[in-house]
Amino acid sequence: MDAVITRLMGGLGNQMFQYATGYTVAEHLGVPLLLDRTFLDSRPQGMNWTPRVPELDVFQLPLAFATAHQVERMRRELDDRRCLYLRRQLPWLFTPTCFVQKGTGFDPAIFLHKAPIYLEGYWQNEKYFAASARALRQSLFVPKDALPERNAALLDRIRSTQSASMHVRRGDYVTNAEAGGYHGVCAVEYYTSSAALLAEQYGADHFFVFSDDPQWVRDHIHLPWPVTYVDLNSGHSAHWDLYLMKHCRHNIIANSSFSWWGAWLNPSPGKAVIAPAQWFQGVAAPITDIIPSTWIAR
Repeated sequence: MDAVITRLMGGLGNQMFQYATGYTVAEHLGVPLLLDRTFLDSRPQGMNWTPRVPELDVFQLPLAFATAHQVERMRRELDDRRCLYLRRQLPWLFTPTCFVQKGTGFDPAIFLHKAPIYLEGYWQNEKYFAASARALRQSLFVPKDALPERNAALLDRIRSTQSASMHVRRGDYVTNAEAGGYHGVCAVEYYTSSAALLAEQYGADHFFVFSDDPQWVRDHIHLPWPVTYVDLNSGHSAHWDLYLMKHCRHNIIANSSFSWWGAWLNPSPGKAVIAPAQWFQGVAAPITDIIPSTWIAR
């Protein structure tokens, strides 16, 4: 069966990038989208990354998973060195079935391939799914369950103020040395100065602080404006933090795909989004491809 298969890697935010890009390519080709969950399901000995599970089932979107046989057949040119060697030596004899992301910039060649095609990458660039922006915002990345009561009460508070979300990503950026060395953690000064900018230039008057380490932010993030520390959601309910973030007037995000989506899904026409210019600490030069041109990189 002709289809687009996209490999799922990472947590919810990364899986959203992979779904959004796969969905857009599948729509472009007029074929189904299948998800490859084999990387998420694997637990190899000595793994040095945070184990994850499929998390997209919290949204109102169609989910279909590729079979192990489909994945093996499509990935053969990546996993079989002989196949890879022959493809490099005799490229005119092979129709590529895999498209692997190279770098963080947008590669329009992704839309030149025919089905079937296997996609491997993080695709952290909105140009990959610009054609599907309306569907992603309005119908696909919408929670399928009713908003829990305590979150609904908090949403009312968010809507009643000139609200700004602030997301502080810690988690394995702190507990895993390899992840921390590559990603890095945004400094407290980044958050406080960004809050000042939103208050002074955009009228933000209430900050809603989201984090996977709520006690740390209570101890270290102090602002001279009203602050609400949000600690209602975790684990499989963490997507409600995304939902609340997107309803804030403005957003301060971490170098995190999770809060990236909270800001990108925000429908506010006058929103200001502040993002860290140094997205990856382990990369010498700042990477700006991830940050939309309308956002403020600091």
